[in-house]
Amino acid sequence: MPQADNTLRVILPGKLIDGVNDKAQEGMAVAIQGSAIRWVGPASETDSLDSGGAGRETIEFPDGTLLAGMFDIHTHTNMPGDGRTGEQVNEDDNDEIRLLRSARNTAAAVASGVTTMCDCGSWNRNGFALKEGLAEGIVEGPRVLVSGPPLTVTGGHLWYMGGEADGVEAVRTMVRSLIKQGADFIKIAASGGSTSTSDPYRAAYSVAELTTIVEEAHNRDRPVLAHCRCTEAINSALDAGVDAILHCSFYDSDGSYRFDQRTAERLAASEIWLNPTMGLGQANRDRLIKIKDERLLTPDEEDRLERSTVSGGNSLAQFSALVKAGVKLVGGSDCGWSYYPFGDFQGEIMSLHAAGLSRLEAIYAGTRSPAAALGIMDSIGTVEPGKEADLLVVNGDPSQDLEHLRDVAAVFKGGRRIATNTQRAALG
Repeated sequence: MPQADNTLRVILPGKLIDGVNDKAQEGMAVAIQGSAIRWVGPASETDSLDSGGAGRETIEFPDGTLLAGMFDIHTHTNMPGDGRTGEQVNEDDNDEIRLLRSARNTAAAVASGVTTMCDCGSWNRNGFALKEGLAEGIVEGPRVLVSGPPLTVTGGHLWYMGGEADGVEAVRTMVRSLIKQGADFIKIAASGGSTSTSDPYRAAYSVAELTTIVEEAHNRDRPVLAHCRCTEAINSALDAGVDAILHCSFYDSDGSYRFDQRTAERLAASEIWLNPTMGLGQANRDRLIKIKDERLLTPDEEDRLERSTVSGGNSLAQFSALVKAGVKLVGGSDCGWSYYPFGDFQGEIMSLHAAGLSRLEAIYAGTRSPAAALGIMDSIGTVEPGKEADLLVVNGDPSQDLEHLRDVAAVFKGGRRIATNTQRAALG
């Protein structure tokens, strides 16, 4: 593990987005010491700060904006983001290769400004081993909260990761086992998904099974995140009292899309967190559009682009309506899946803005909201004294143009400065 550095570092940005105020502030400074934020206040008062005998350093970013490090609530670190399905990765790779890939992915994530993320499904013990490697300093990356293998019915979505469990007693045992191994939260495949043996348009678990999972997790202070690709699964997850719904797609059992007003009203009234994962679809479309500019698409590519365009339009309209109804959106990229590699969580934040969140609200959906959804706002998510010094500095003001989030100037995790992807690229 790196030796502790107690230097008092005073950061002077052009602007500060602290996650507490409703605007970017000028003339502010942030002091960090050790792994924590020690002080936040007017830049004019920094000279009076006492370092307690430690060294002192001033870091200036006159054209930059300082904000809390980004928090991606939905990733799959074992996945390559190269278009292969989970089933293909299950067949092609072993756990050793998948774990090495996780190490590469976490390094890319933290260098892009993501200082915390959730691994929402990895093979066997891989997620737990990754977390142990990060704690030992063997692996570089964000703070990673892990679920381990998602709970899924026999042959259900992501079954190959090792979390199959059917019936009330079996799911109870599985939750207890995952928590014993170190799960920070519980992930449920409440409907099928892209896994060929699953049905994305039907609920996978009964309400009784889901309720048992939630009760066991909550009894041990673990939140529950539910993958829901259909309306039936969304309502079952609401009945069971999960903490967040991933994807949250309004599809009927026949596979047709239909906005369901009753479900929308339930979601708004519940104040549950919703993770749209719209950035994933946009990344896939952007890739196909780029290919189309270079050559003719194959019939399969044309079909995928057409289907993705339709589903993306449905999703944007759905979440725009849900935002107007008052739901709470939280940022999660689902990166690693399909053609969404690690290192651009910013794309998901931009998709939330497209759905109706203001730029500042979208930034908060990618910083403080995930911390609130996971119940760890006391330590991360905003720039406040006493919290972990997980900070991001970008060039420009993202509250005026979210594209500035991609122009990363500096990343701090636990007070330690991390080389950015741009800096790493310059070193070759």
